[in-house]
Amino acid sequence: MFLITTADQRFWKTDEPVLFLGEWCRIFSQRSEEKKLSYEVIPYHWDDRKRIYRDHLYLGELYEQVLVQMSRLLNDIHEVNYSTRYWRIIIGPWLNYFIGTVYDRYQSIASACESGKVDGVLIGKYGQYQWVPEDFALFLKWFIDDGYNDFLYSRIIERINKLKFDYLEADIADGEFSSKKDNKGRSFASKSLLRNLVWYLGSLMPARLKETVFLSTSLNIVDALKLQFSLGQYLYFITPEITVPEPDIDERMRRRLSFELAGNGFEQFLSGFISEQIPSLYLENYSLMSEKVLKTYPKRPKSIFTDNAFFADEGFKFWAAYHVERGAKLLGTQHGGLYGAALWYGDEAHETAICDRYYSWGWESDTCRNVKPMPPVKLVKLKEKKDMIHSMKEGRILAVLANFPRYYYHMYSIPYSASGVLRYFQYQYDLCKSLPESIQKLLLVRLFVHDYGWSQRDRWATECPEAECYNGSKSITEQLKECRLCVITYNATTVLETFTLNFPTVLCWDPEQWEIRPSALPYYEKLHEAGILHYTPESAAAKVNEIYRDPAAWWAQEEIQEAKNEFCHQFARVSDNWLNEWKSELLEVRQ
Repeated sequence: MFLITTADQRFWKTDEPVLFLGEWCRIFSQRSEEKKLSYEVIPYHWDDRKRIYRDHLYLGELYEQVLVQMSRLLNDIHEVNYSTRYWRIIIGPWLNYFIGTVYDRYQSIASACESGKVDGVLIGKYGQYQWVPEDFALFLKWFIDDGYNDFLYSRIIERINKLKFDYLEADIADGEFSSKKDNKGRSFASKSLLRNLVWYLGSLMPARLKETVFLSTSLNIVDALKLQFSLGQYLYFITPEITVPEPDIDERMRRRLSFELAGNGFEQFLSGFISEQIPSLYLENYSLMSEKVLKTYPKRPKSIFTDNAFFADEGFKFWAAYHVERGAKLLGTQHGGLYGAALWYGDEAHETAICDRYYSWGWESDTCRNVKPMPPVKLVKLKEKKDMIHSMKEGRILAVLANFPRYYYHMYSIPYSASGVLRYFQYQYDLCKSLPESIQKLLLVRLFVHDYGWSQRDRWATECPEAECYNGSKSITEQLKECRLCVITYNATTVLETFTLNFPTVLCWDPEQWEIRPSALPYYEKLHEAGILHYTPESAAAKVNEIYRDPAAWWAQEEIQEAKNEFCHQFARVSDNWLNEWKSELLEVRQ
């Protein structure tokens, strides 16, 4: 059978039986073409959730091993002497995502080889450095789309050389499935006169007004001013703009980054592939970026605080890593749900590893002593709106959905890759179909803002035509004002938001796709026992059918409120005295 690796039909053959590498190849909008094919789909290696967790542990150990080696090599290449923590802050996010991504693609090709069914595949003829990302943000854009994934599959097929392949000679950088773009330079923040003014004024301020620097936080301007002024600080409420030109690839420098892992076939492939794929910002443009960052950002911070600049804000990472080496305290806080609850969560592990103190929204950690619960200001401000947002007895039923890329992209307890996402979709459709038609007509299905090629609206129109779909600009809080009940089908921030608002909420998800760590499980089980959280679509539909006439009365019951409040104390612990609590904490840290 002919192997198809992505949804890009330039690499397909339609005149013989085909073998799809995975469900990510089968785009809903291309279903008419697919009907003409005789095909099979290779089972996805991570449909086995226990295998995911085992691989998560393995990849975590491999990441640490590679990070240590790369830290040493990058120190030699750049003639510096920084700690592994320094390099973890800068390259850690890319390296962690990259290792998991390449492992997933490698295992998919291994499954194709093991099937014994492949008699040919068409791959792209790529130059060695044709798809080198400039930074982590560009890598994030590429690795969930077909163009870059065809490059990855092609390179793996070439290297392992176990499948018969031919090259596609066409310009593979063209076409609707390519995410490659020609960048003439890279800006790590948008241009703004206000931005330049803020940073110019900051440069005039004495160092004592810049001891605790807040960057990229979820605080609004008013709350940021309150907190900063309470600390006697100058307010940096936007990040500076750092621009570097696109460099030429330095093959000699990249060859110096080469190292070997004395492991399995994947590790041998990975050790050579990293030097080809490491973003140019960490290699060719490292010195220039470091120089510009240190000229632009505050010079002698005692502590640095952020909640969302750990990953794609390269200027922040370079600056924070430099000053952490010199004794500054790096402070971070979670910026969404699943933290402290997911059985495995790569982002949480990275953030807690690089921070001196890490502020949770209520939970504590048995393994990380630097985690401390503090009031989540994002949710505190939401709580202030709860008197304006009530269950409307004649309102709609708002169903809030998640969505995920067709390709695996990171290690945490969520639906994985295309087959897992399709299972998640079916869970939602089954919930809708389990409701009486009259209630289906009350549903307002809030589609996820990013479609990722899934054709969400078209799928809903096919599966549940009675339900109305929405993907406009209204916020969830705006929509709740018009609704009687909220149904949430995923375990993330929205749960914490509706609970903080004390809005009637029914939760429904597959526990085999949203695994919970043991320390968090009792809080979820109490929600389940109270009838808030359901593990089957039929159970959730029965509860909605039972309470939809007056959800507020159901929600006000003592058992419901007790379960919700205990959950919030653990995962969404708001406080009316948040300003003084944060002031005391931050003054203590910088002493």
